[in-house]
Amino acid sequence: MSSLEQVFTVEPNYCPSKITKWRSNRTGLQLVLVEEERPIVEGYFAVATEIEDDSGCPHTLEHLIFMGSKKHPFKGLLDTLGNRAFSNTNAWTATDSTVYTLTTAGWEGFRLLLPVYLDHLVNPTLTDSACYTEVYHVDGKGQEKGVVFSEMQAVENEAETIAINRSRKIMYPQNNGYSSETGGMTGALRVLSSERIRQFYYENYRPDNLSLIVVGTVDVNELLETIENFDKELPSLETSNLKKRPWVDSPRALPPKENIVETVEFPDRDETSGHILLSFFGPDILEFTENLALHCLFQYFTHSDVSLLRKKLVEIENPLTTHVEFYTDDFTNVGLNLWLNNVPSEELSVLEEKVFEIFQDHIDKEEFDLIRMQDVIEREKRSFVLACERHSSTLANIAIEDFVYYPRDGTAFKESMSNLKTYDEILNYTRIDWENLIRKWILKNPHISILAKPSAELAKSLRRQSKIRLEKRRAEFGKNGLEELSKKLKMAQDENERKIPDELLSKFPLPDPAKVKFIDSTSAAAGLAKSVEIYNNEVQTLIDNDLEKSNNLNLYVHFEHVKSNFASISVILSTKPISTESLPMLALLMAIFYSSPIEFDDGTIMEYEDVVKKLKRDTVSNSYSYGVYGDFDEVVSFELQFTPDKYECSIDWFKKLFWSAKLDVKRLQVTIEKLRMGLPELKRSGTYMVRSAIRRLLYTQRSARHALDDLALEEVLNKLTEDIKQRPNAVIEVLENMRKMFFVPENMRILVTGDVRQLKEPAVSWHSFLEVRGRKLSNNGKVFEIPRTIDNLNEEGQNLGGKAYILPVPSTESSYATLLAKGPTNFKHPDIPTLSVVASYLEAVEGPFWRGIRGNGLAYGANTLRQVEAGEIGFKIYRAPDAMAALNKAKEIVESYVNGTEEFEPLLVQGAISSIVCSLAESDNNSYAAASRKYLEEIFKDLGPNFTQRYLTKIREVTTSDMKRVLKKYFLPLFDSKTSHVFLSCNPSKIDEFRNLFEKAGFSTTIDPFDYLKFGESIDDGDHEDHEDDEDDDDDEDDDDEDDDDDDMSDEDEDEDEDEDEDENDK
Repeated sequence: MSSLEQVFTVEPNYCPSKITKWRSNRTGLQLVLVEEERPIVEGYFAVATEIEDDSGCPHTLEHLIFMGSKKHPFKGLLDTLGNRAFSNTNAWTATDSTVYTLTTAGWEGFRLLLPVYLDHLVNPTLTDSACYTEVYHVDGKGQEKGVVFSEMQAVENEAETIAINRSRKIMYPQNNGYSSETGGMTGALRVLSSERIRQFYYENYRPDNLSLIVVGTVDVNELLETIENFDKELPSLETSNLKKRPWVDSPRALPPKENIVETVEFPDRDETSGHILLSFFGPDILEFTENLALHCLFQYFTHSDVSLLRKKLVEIENPLTTHVEFYTDDFTNVGLNLWLNNVPSEELSVLEEKVFEIFQDHIDKEEFDLIRMQDVIEREKRSFVLACERHSSTLANIAIEDFVYYPRDGTAFKESMSNLKTYDEILNYTRIDWENLIRKWILKNPHISILAKPSAELAKSLRRQSKIRLEKRRAEFGKNGLEELSKKLKMAQDENERKIPDELLSKFPLPDPAKVKFIDSTSAAAGLAKSVEIYNNEVQTLIDNDLEKSNNLNLYVHFEHVKSNFASISVILSTKPISTESLPMLALLMAIFYSSPIEFDDGTIMEYEDVVKKLKRDTVSNSYSYGVYGDFDEVVSFELQFTPDKYECSIDWFKKLFWSAKLDVKRLQVTIEKLRMGLPELKRSGTYMVRSAIRRLLYTQRSARHALDDLALEEVLNKLTEDIKQRPNAVIEVLENMRKMFFVPENMRILVTGDVRQLKEPAVSWHSFLEVRGRKLSNNGKVFEIPRTIDNLNEEGQNLGGKAYILPVPSTESSYATLLAKGPTNFKHPDIPTLSVVASYLEAVEGPFWRGIRGNGLAYGANTLRQVEAGEIGFKIYRAPDAMAALNKAKEIVESYVNGTEEFEPLLVQGAISSIVCSLAESDNNSYAAASRKYLEEIFKDLGPNFTQRYLTKIREVTTSDMKRVLKKYFLPLFDSKTSHVFLSCNPSKIDEFRNLFEKAGFSTTIDPFDYLKFGESIDDGDHEDHEDDEDDDDDEDDDDEDDDDDDMSDEDEDEDEDEDEDENDK
């Protein structure tokens, strides 16, 4: 008889998903299945974790679980098998839970790996040696290492981390888990024992505190059989010590009794701007209607250029902040948080008070806009439905919340998920209802205000303390003690790194790649697209029949037909028509694209506030990006997403935005100041600094990659700040001339994605797009050639080799580096499949880079870069406590395979190929993503139809001799000073050390190429007198695991995507 009892089944009426929950009557184990049609099957294995200190035990276990189980006592077995089974694993630590993930292309690989993964969760080895290497240790040089320690060291002194931690410690009592830093504070990690970690494990990792959430297309009977067999091996509830349910059975925290305002400092040599965090104690998490109403209310306050706070604080002549963001802490009582970015330091305390004055005035003056509030609710509803369609994590995250907080009987989950009636309920709220919410949860609710202020003195002090600690450790251990530490570390590493027997790996069969069902889209062309693209299918016939009703369409329009309840239009434009001198101004033109007044043919004006409101009413989202889908940086694209009934309306919006927008001096002035105020924050990011340096030092000013880099714009923005005040007509004239050259039909490629059958007159509707002010826009009948980034490399970029650039970042203790050498420049180059396999082999979890670099605590991440568009091969390290050792280790690894001292492991090669299959399926996990990638590959990269299948065939044909040849040809030059460039960001105290090491390696080294130390930053321990320099400037970084090289900007979030860490800690 089955021990799994079905708790509920729910089929939401707004998405094609079926959600079923079971609970074991023997152990309390929970299983949730979210059935969806996707090529990927995903597992989220959640443990509710509650701790009352900053030791970081939850975070350490997130890492230690992967070090082996009692059935499979080999570090990396799980990940090595995952590489073979089209899978990848990961994990994150949140404040209230630790979640382990398994992502697999297809059900077969997931089914094979699931029992092994679950065994790691319930029977981990948790050895002293694993705790020593993964958590914290001191190496033979006296340096502090450990994967967890290095990760937390990198974020502990960031402004956001400091502000959030302080806010929670004020909001919650000391013995309350919500006040803890579950990632671990470095001081606590230094003294954390393996016994304490094991104790925490046994208290929390038990069957009744574990939920297995599976999302995708699975064989339900096989899944239930697998979980049944797993459940049989677990201790029953009767024989185990019953313990409290974390969080739910703990004493509730009480809301604060009074407002508390506190200033905290974070290290930075630029003291011009800080941040504000406002936190409120919110409703019980089970009060779904109240929480949704508050979510929508705060979107009304923050989520567009016409929202209350942004209109009063951001969209003004002298902005008081560059961005206002709302987010929640989904705890037993939901935390409501407002984050105000880049606030002038002298305005921090003033702005904190002003925010509440704005809320009060909004009520007193009866200014609440009920119609806009209803628009916000409708858009939030559409956005949620879209998220359910696009992202498998949407429903999984709700299932995790259900596991941690909701009643076990499933009633609350069913209530929250069955339909969207809660949105309809709050649509009926009156103005009085909304004003009462504001009074209750904001004005009369005691709040915590944290003013985060930059401090150059703190930056110096932290460097002094770090130097003193190092000297003290070395003195305490002495030469003999350090040698003993080195031996101890070596013994621990040897114990951890025992080779996994090949026969053990071979017992697990490889899944059949033919069973992985990729999402496909159907392509069609209209107008000028038909001159370069030929299709023969039902969708093309539909388009051709549609165009029979009218004259030829003198515009490039490409269609990707997919099954979806939403559609999108992307307009892609080349930057080539814009002059080199004017190119930086494109950043300004794009920033105001969706929020400028519109002038109609009769001379009437739609003010920008109405433009923003009505555009939001008609669409689900609007955004722009530099590049197209993460590549081709010399083009830009604008995108609207909408429901199919708004297709013609969306075309009309693009028509108005391109050709009827009116440049407004005030809007330009505000936008210029916002862009300028955001620069100091970018300079606090090590990854961003490296990326920006690459763009500015290797590309000409003709390159959009260079010209539109945020920090390269600093000088332009400073000049525009004066010009827009003194010579506004001259600025507008430049922008108008740009628009005349840039916004023309022949410079547009239009991509329509969605269910084409649901679109009214999908091709004919575009005729109206070309009818502007009573005339038909002309077109030269040609489609613009796709510009290549490589064509804009400067002389240095074309001749890489011999130079190292060191960039100071006072706000970080870690280092970030990218090495670049020349690579293939043609997307059809025969070496590309082999390059992919080599890169996958080197950077696989438990592969050579992982074991040699991350496993030795030299860097948190080490990855390859393959940028065909720029003709570059790269290697990057991320969050490195010992960057030079990491670079040297990478060189040693590559050389060992080239000279034959290391042989390619056949099983790991199979794993590398399988990993590529998984990554392709994962990138195509929804119809929109699959269609976008298909368009990029077939049209922009000219790789032709069915590229994915041809590519998968080619990577399976790669031999180890091919891999060795490619390593020697492309990767070995990365570590030769004659053929590579190095870009490294670090704390100023480490500059001299890196300079000496790079110069010894043969690099001509440039320190601080953009004069970041203008404010008198010493490059050692900060004890010297300040000095002054002349100029200033700054930087940005690259793609892969840590970053995405596609710079997306949406109406909802005008912050540049960046990849320092989130509130959660990833494996």
